[in-house]
Amino acid sequence: MNQYITSFIRILFAMAIVVMMREQLQAQGSSGSRGKMPRLSIVDMPTARILPQRAYRVSGLLMQESGLLAQATYGLAKNVNLGFSYSSMPLFGEGDPSLQPLLLFEIRARLFSETKNRPAIAIGVNTQGIGQWTDVRRFEYNAPGIYACASKNINWEAGILSLHGGINYPIMPTAFSQTPSAFLGIEQSVYSNVTISAEYAGTWNEDPQFMNDNGLLNCAVKYSPFKGVNVYLQARDLLESRANAQGFLRYAGIEYIGVF
Repeated sequence: MNQYITSFIRILFAMAIVVMMREQLQAQGSSGSRGKMPRLSIVDMPTARILPQRAYRVSGLLMQESGLLAQATYGLAKNVNLGFSYSSMPLFGEGDPSLQPLLLFEIRARLFSETKNRPAIAIGVNTQGIGQWTDVRRFEYNAPGIYACASKNINWEAGILSLHGGINYPIMPTAFSQTPSAFLGIEQSVYSNVTISAEYAGTWNEDPQFMNDNGLLNCAVKYSPFKGVNVYLQARDLLESRANAQGFLRYAGIEYIGVF
């Protein structure tokens, strides 16, 4: 790959970090019982939450082999979010990075807001997978694809408990068995600025060359050290469902949420 393109991508990443730090006074955190902004994903799988209009989120996820996934999401309308993402493995180190072939996207629309007796319900399309882009035109972890999900918060003595669930159908590539999948997730606030989460996503429609049918179990801890910035650690594929897995994966990330 052209070295100028590689340098340009690295400069953009550095500039994004600078912008996040300079704009922190207008930002809102999302972790813990005092989080003001919604958490858009459990770990990988979507929640039914929506960024408010004119709010934005930028994030970077550090993957294995110094890979990086950069994402940006914007509150396009009252109940609609639009996001774009791009990844490279590796980004840092020696040699040219291997970039995914396209800028991928997510669009999410909330159909119903959460009430005392009803969960929030959202639908969307997310084409961004996780991990290495392979020669057979798929990511190591497939994108959710087309999805519908529900989310409900429960206040109790230990803080805020959030329950999530949904169905999804991969479109990049399409499901190996041509059947939809499903996912469940749970989040629990710890103190005022920490949230722990876990999700299980079915893999019965996956290509057995890449993933068995045990499902994906992922966990994460998210922490807001100061207003607007959240850092998180992820333990991924705890069931070792990936082909040739030699243990679970450990990812780290940072996100910034602000309002224009």
